Amino acid sequence: MKIVALAVLLAFDALTAVGTAPYGTGTVPYGTGTAKAAPYAAPYAGTAKAAPYAAAIEACFLLYEVGVGEVRRSPSEICATRLLPASTFKIPHALAALDAGVLAGPDTKMVYDGSPQSNASWRRDHTLASAMRYSVVWYFQRVAEKLGADREREYLKKFDYGNADPTSGLTTFWLGGSLQITPEEQLRFMHRLYTDDLPASPAAMRTVRQLLVQPQGLVVNAVGEHPFAAPWPAGTTVSAKTGSGTDRGGKAVRWLVGHLARGPRSWIFVSCVAGGSDTPALAAVDQAASALREAGVLR
Repeated sequence: MKIVALAVLLAFDALTAVGTAPYGTGTVPYGTGTAKAAPYAAPYAGTAKAAPYAAAIEACFLLYEVGVGEVRRSPSEICATRLLPASTFKIPHALAALDAGVLAGPDTKMVYDGSPQSNASWRRDHTLASAMRYSVVWYFQRVAEKLGADREREYLKKFDYGNADPTSGLTTFWLGGSLQITPEEQLRFMHRLYTDDLPASPAAMRTVRQLLVQPQGLVVNAVGEHPFAAPWPAGTTVSAKTGSGTDRGGKAVRWLVGHLARGPRSWIFVSCVAGGSDTPALAAVDQAASALREAGVLR
C-alpha cells in the first residue's frame, strides 16, 4: 500500500522535521519554502486572509494510494491528536445501522417533524441517501435512537473507531461530545471501508461507499454544492464526507475524508483543519482540493 502523506502545521516558519505516519516512515514529500508545503494556505495566498489563518490554524492532510506501499510525510501534532469527528461519523453510523438492520437501505425514509433546523436542506423528509448527502443531523440522531447505546458502543469497538466512547449522550456523542478520533485513525478506518476489511456485511460496506460518491467537480454538504478542484480528469470518481463542529474547549474542527478512484488507481484522503471560531467552514475542503491538485491526483 502506498501512502503519500502531507501533514502541515501552518505557521510562518518553514517545516523541516521528518517523522512517521500510520503505516510506516518516510520523508517530507514536498520541499520546504514552497506552496506545496502548506496546501491550506494556497487558496488564500496573497490575500489578507492568509496571515491570521497561517498563524492560528493547525492542519493535517493525508493521501494514501491503495495497494502500493510507501509513506512520506512531515509531522504535525494534530495528525495524531484526537478531535471530534462531527459529521464524518455519519460514515460508520450508516454502516452500523445497515449492518444491524435498523435501516433497510439507501431509500429508508424518515419524516421531518417540523422542529427548528439551522439548514434549509434539513427541513424536509429524508432518505439515508439524501441525509448523507446533505449531512442531516436529525436523521442520524434517530439512527442513534434505533441502534441504542449498547449497539453504538459495540460497533464503535468493532470498527476500532477512535476512542470508541459514546458515553456523553446517545444523540450527541459525535457532535463535540465524548467520541474523538485522530486524522490517522480516520485514514485507517476509511482504508478498511474501501478494502472490505471492516466487521460488517459486504453489502452494507458497498452501500455506504455508494452513498459517498460526489457529483462531478463538486462536494456537497448541508449548505449546498461547492466546487472541488474542477474539472476532474476523465474517469475520476470522488467519494467524500464533510464534517464541521466545535469541541468542548471551543476549538473549531473541519474535516473532509474520502476516496478517489482514477482508472486502475485509487487513494484514501483525510483533510483536517482546526483553529479558532473564525476557521472557515470549508477550510478542510479547500485544503484537500489544493493538495490533491498539487499531488497530481486531480490534475
